[in-house]
Amino acid sequence: MKLTADQLEQLSGLLDTALDLPQTELEAWLGSLSGEALALVPLLRDLLARRAARETGELLDRVPAFTVDAAVPASPQFQAGEAVGPYRLQRELGRGGMGEVWLAERGDGQLKRAVALKLPIPNARRSVLVQRFARERDILGSLEHPHIARLYDAGFADDGQPYLAMEYVQGQPLDRYCKQHLLGVPERLGLLLQVAEAVAFAHSRLVLHRDLKPSNILVTAEAQVRLLDFGIAKLMQGETTRETELTLAAGRALTLDYASPEQIRGAGIGTASDVYSLGVVAFELLAGVRPYRLTRGSAAELEEAITAQEPASASSMAETDALRKQLRGDIDAILNKALKKHPAERYATIDALAQDWRRHLAGQRVLARPDTWGLRLWRMGRRHRLPLAAGALVVAAFVLGLGFGATALVMLALVVGLAAALWQAGRAREQARVARDESRRAQAVQGFLLDIFRANADTQQDPAKAREATARELLDLGAQRLATALHDTPQARAEVMATLAEMYLLLGLDDRAADLESQRVELLRRLHGQDDRRVAQALVHLSFALHTSSRRAEILPALEEAKRILDAIGDRDSSLRGELLVRLAQRNYSISLSRSMAYADEAVAVLRAAPDVGRDLHSTALGMSARVHQMVGDLAVAQQLWRASIREIQGMPEVSQLQLVELRCSLADTLVLQLEVDAALPIAREAVETGSAAVGEADPVVLAARSRYASVLHAAGQRVEARQEFEASLQAILDIKGDADTFYTPDARLRYARSLLAEGRLGQAQALVQAANATFRQH
Repeated sequence: MKLTADQLEQLSGLLDTALDLPQTELEAWLGSLSGEALALVPLLRDLLARRAARETGELLDRVPAFTVDAAVPASPQFQAGEAVGPYRLQRELGRGGMGEVWLAERGDGQLKRAVALKLPIPNARRSVLVQRFARERDILGSLEHPHIARLYDAGFADDGQPYLAMEYVQGQPLDRYCKQHLLGVPERLGLLLQVAEAVAFAHSRLVLHRDLKPSNILVTAEAQVRLLDFGIAKLMQGETTRETELTLAAGRALTLDYASPEQIRGAGIGTASDVYSLGVVAFELLAGVRPYRLTRGSAAELEEAITAQEPASASSMAETDALRKQLRGDIDAILNKALKKHPAERYATIDALAQDWRRHLAGQRVLARPDTWGLRLWRMGRRHRLPLAAGALVVAAFVLGLGFGATALVMLALVVGLAAALWQAGRAREQARVARDESRRAQAVQGFLLDIFRANADTQQDPAKAREATARELLDLGAQRLATALHDTPQARAEVMATLAEMYLLLGLDDRAADLESQRVELLRRLHGQDDRRVAQALVHLSFALHTSSRRAEILPALEEAKRILDAIGDRDSSLRGELLVRLAQRNYSISLSRSMAYADEAVAVLRAAPDVGRDLHSTALGMSARVHQMVGDLAVAQQLWRASIREIQGMPEVSQLQLVELRCSLADTLVLQLEVDAALPIAREAVETGSAAVGEADPVVLAARSRYASVLHAAGQRVEARQEFEASLQAILDIKGDADTFYTPDARLRYARSLLAEGRLGQAQALVQAANATFRQH
């Protein structure tokens, strides 16, 4: 039966009533229905019958299904040649905390393919074990990646024995492979990067591995990694999860040596737990030992070390001087960050950890290690070995030819003095040229702006009318005149374009701003070439203008081009680099959470270390990191980051109050998700009041804050007040931004729709969602 939105809403209300009635009164109540509800009676009877059947255990959720009551043999004795479902066992491959793994092949002739058949080992908690086994089937079925072993089949044998048929990987455990092939540090990092790629893919599918260890990482003869055994992984809401009763009942299915501190404590775990475990694997693979020095070697001592003892540096644990030298510095810093006790202090994602490994291999600055002049010189020497070696040979030749006597000293003094004089003269000439260019550009910009007002006066016969020209009219006049003006001073022309674009943004004319910024990018490309820093900076500004325009699809290409330019010129740690990373994190937020978090994490690190960084930009980076953590479910971390972002700029007179409005609203959202609604209400109210006092009640940012305040009111149970705020703010946004707006309008509609959906008002919610989707489809 196909239902309309109104019928669905009516059905929801009828079910609410029916579920509150005793079973003996249901039939009489169904017979009393009339009007439009009469058509829903057959469906109501069916749904209520299904509910009753489920309660008596007569309804199966899915077929085949692993249930806690599955008849699992108490003491399975598997033997070669035995049949399990359609598979025939050949030889045992291994045993783990969850079961046995056998090499097998199908015995029904359908497929000639060897599989690794995983079978549970039931114990006193076999019902819990079967649930966990069922979950592994569901998780592995969603993971298709070249570095993850595939799941081919899942089901039950006739005697109730469950099985998972997985890809049979012919390979060696990671640690054994590296030892046998005598791999060096770079080659071992290459294999670890394959592991990181697989784990990052699983995280992007909302799956934690939770048992990373060398025996679960096989390497094939082609040096390709295959990640095995998601036996204790679990699907997450977002990218974080807490231990359930089911997991806690499973006991020590995880491997203690590689477990994170939060796993040992039984606390909530997220992607940072896999970061820690991969850090332990990497430590052992690179240093040859695990990171903790134990005296007794007991499990209790290891647990205490993982939760309380700071791990030693990898270089201090290495066996040879040569290996210690390779690990000292970057590798020590990277592993130290991955093995931090508190999850928030580790790399936020596996991708971020992998990026630091790649930076080390490329001779670039790793984010885990603070930058110094000594490190910069070392990296420069590492990247430019041949030119520096050639220079050293030339110097050596002069020394050998002249000797080390007074003549050599005199020649050296003359050379140094001449070089210094030439450098100073060149610098003076360059400073004079820059000053002349700056003066000429300033005069050109001033003249152009004066010409706008003169042109406005010339086109108006009435001086009073000329004085009443609006800012929009003056801007449009300036944009028209720019088409033919300042061609002899292109730098001044680019500067005027930036100024006019910023003024268009302040007036909410985003498409006009984006058009001018696009023109400026092309002008700077013609002036300075494709790979100039000024072009990259203009592309970042363009992305900002595009954000609330109808051309949002162009944001990511612009940012990726800016990143390519900065990579090409070696800009790794400037404030521009940090701003670009923030924009990339923002744009990837709706595309890939793992990439977004990696960019945000890198932006915070770069901006924290970069000189002369505005606190507002650093605050923005912290806020972006908070957004991603909130989205993946790391709510405690998100709340800390929001508060840090607010502290960074609070009290700064030059900071836009609208930035604080946005941050306070976001902090309130996080508190609501943490069920701290009473704490969220005053913060959301303050955001609206602060914005209204600073820029007026009609500003789109303030109106968006009202919509978010309405969400908090709704969460607090104040539904009437919430609905009033929702309707008033949405109507005001429509009046100002229009129905075609791709940012404020759909966001306000979707927030209102969520509240209506929670109240069972399906028809009204559907209309708002459809309107928002229509806007997205048009743009």
